[in-house]
Amino acid sequence: MRPKLRILAIVEGHGEQTAVPVLLRRWFQHRGFRDFETPDLAIRASGSGALKCPHDDDDALGIEYYVEMAASERPDGILVMLDSDDECLVRARTPSRPGLGPELLRRARAIAPHIPIEVVVANREYEAWFLASLASLRRTTRIPRGSRLPTPLSDIETIRDCKKRLTQLLGRPYEETTDQPDFTGVLPFTPAMARRSRSYRKLLKALDALTRAARRNRRRSR
Repeated sequence: MRPKLRILAIVEGHGEQTAVPVLLRRWFQHRGFRDFETPDLAIRASGSGALKCPHDDDDALGIEYYVEMAASERPDGILVMLDSDDECLVRARTPSRPGLGPELLRRARAIAPHIPIEVVVANREYEAWFLASLASLRRTTRIPRGSRLPTPLSDIETIRDCKKRLTQLLGRPYEETTDQPDFTGVLPFTPAMARRSRSYRKLLKALDALTRAARRNRRRSR
């Protein structure tokens, strides 16, 4: 039996370290991809902004440092995920400046050109995807059924401090390390969800591209 294709994730947050592997495994299952796997824990960068910083091996900074770390495990693909916060909006005001995602992707691929890599930037936070999937969270009773957002679903990615909004909806503090992987377990892979969140739509496209490239590389290596 051939070994499964292994995708490694690189993230910045404590919650994402367990949530993104949940997301990957659910997506593999959704697509019927039995030939893919991912570890239970993603590689976590040393803090918010660590992936965006200039490369510095001594201080464990820069996307290059973490891609090198992941590449040393000889994966079939690498997914890098981080929150944009407000950086994507700031860059959009300067047309001559590249977008955050494309810039990080270029830097990452320069370090490991032999490994398929995709970079996904959640706008503004990973938790915005939970707000976009509020109906699923209510249906599975993770959020009280009567909870409502004052913001239209079409404007989800304009919301700041999504964690605070989730706390209000939950009626208790949102706990990143426990709620994030749990809520990720019900994120829908539907066209409606992709329409509500442009960055989630980019995630799904990136996963398609990453798995296609990983399979293509495996075939070439036979």
